[in-house]
Amino acid sequence: MSTQYRVCIIGTGRMGGLIEDEQKIRGFMSPYGHFPSYDSMPETTVVAVANRGKERLGRFCERFGVTNSYLDYREMIEKEKPDIVSVTTPSFARAEPIIFCAEHGVRGIFAEKGLCASLAEADRIRDALKRNNVAFNWGTQRRHHDAYKRLRAAILDGAIGKPQHAFVYFSTDLIKHHPHTIDVASMLLGDPQPAWVEGRLVDPDDPRVRNNERAAAPYDAEKHAFVPLPGQEIADPMVDFFRIGFADGAEAYFPPTRGPFDVEVRGTEGRAMAWDNGIYTRIQRPLRRGDEMEETTIHAVGDPPTTANIRNIIREMETGERTDGNIDRVMQMVEAQFGVAHSSLQGGARVSVPVADRSLYIPGG
Repeated sequence: MSTQYRVCIIGTGRMGGLIEDEQKIRGFMSPYGHFPSYDSMPETTVVAVANRGKERLGRFCERFGVTNSYLDYREMIEKEKPDIVSVTTPSFARAEPIIFCAEHGVRGIFAEKGLCASLAEADRIRDALKRNNVAFNWGTQRRHHDAYKRLRAAILDGAIGKPQHAFVYFSTDLIKHHPHTIDVASMLLGDPQPAWVEGRLVDPDDPRVRNNERAAAPYDAEKHAFVPLPGQEIADPMVDFFRIGFADGAEAYFPPTRGPFDVEVRGTEGRAMAWDNGIYTRIQRPLRRGDEMEETTIHAVGDPPTTANIRNIIREMETGERTDGNIDRVMQMVEAQFGVAHSSLQGGARVSVPVADRSLYIPGG
């Protein structure tokens, strides 16, 4: 590929690139952060980065040898005129940069998750992207992970019959990390339209959030918002059990389970699983004779997920074929995500999707 795409990054924190040093990511998942991924690709060049905080901006530039940086992302976009922009700010500070980029000539946007802090913001993001014909993906990595993609393809090809139930075992916060669980369940079921959500959030004084100030997020009824504790910007409540019902009759279940990220999909004729964050990926189908089981193993090959995500954006820019994580699919996930909070505020009652109330504010990480 001979085309060179100019890239800017808004947000010079962990997913901007510093996560490479914090977690020592190796193997198939590496490179994982945005800057190292662009830097590894011959078709992209990072021309500038921006961050609201000078100290972290300086640390990032020193770490990656960046010489062109801004404290104001708007100035960067207007001066540098990038083709692609990564937005890796916290989710409560993500809507305005995405909308600004979409309205100022950026052709492709790669945003981290969660998408934003309210469904009203999500509506504005969707409208800006569509109005300006912008290719879009967000950072739910398993949608771009080869093993999960091949597992999805096998399920949709009938490997386990009709998929009926998805189970995702993980315990985490609502806005920053549960997009991973909701997105992977949806993609493996074939991305049906969510119809309803039931669930509960963990109380702020629960022992499970005792040492997590960002997750100890009380709800303020007057503000209709989850509010950060003093000294915090983020209020991202932990999630207890929830489930999603889809328009085609399938359901997804999310037990708050400590330990590795495990997924299982049960169908009418077998089951598919991706355990230990996709390391152990199998399809099992009972044979007609006796107790024997036919098992197929899937191993990931090709691009690491972040790189695949970027190439997916470039594909839409060049061919018009929509990204796998396009904004219509993202909106389905975000509707369900906020539906969990609405259900919890109503004592766990079933909430229809799309959610009628667009104003609930959750300033996640």
